[in-house]
Amino acid sequence: MSELATQGNMPEILALESWIKANTNQEEQIATSQTNHYHIQGVYVRELKLKAGTVLTGKIHNFESIGILSQGRMRILTSDGAFIVEAPFVAVDKPGIKRLGVCETDCTFVTVHRTDATDIKDIEDELVSDTFDEFEVKRLGRPV
Repeated sequence: MSELATQGNMPEILALESWIKANTNQEEQIATSQTNHYHIQGVYVRELKLKAGTVLTGKIHNFESIGILSQGRMRILTSDGAFIVEAPFVAVDKPGIKRLGVCETDCTFVTVHRTDATDIKDIEDELVSDTFDEFEVKRLGRPV
């Protein structure tokens, strides 16, 4: 297991993610959310519209990106700590970030990424990892 998965609050985030997957209807949460994708030359923007009460984890970001809460109030847990954010909120996220979020109200969360890809599968293959082991291989070139 990657050392990154053991730092800060990450063990708790990963445990909560496992619990969420085993004990909630993720398809229902996804069905009630809306994802919009926007592209301009060299930039990809992903907008998530989430209902109050939604609990979710994100994938691991391979590169620096910008996270924007443009609507609502959300509790966020990262390896660095827990905090409550309220729109408008903007943060520059470092590579390796993984978040757990709880929407206290209806929320709109936007991420902004640098990429030349336009196909969503290609974008995800480039920009995010499912596990920290995958992150280390993709981003750091370290074998698992």
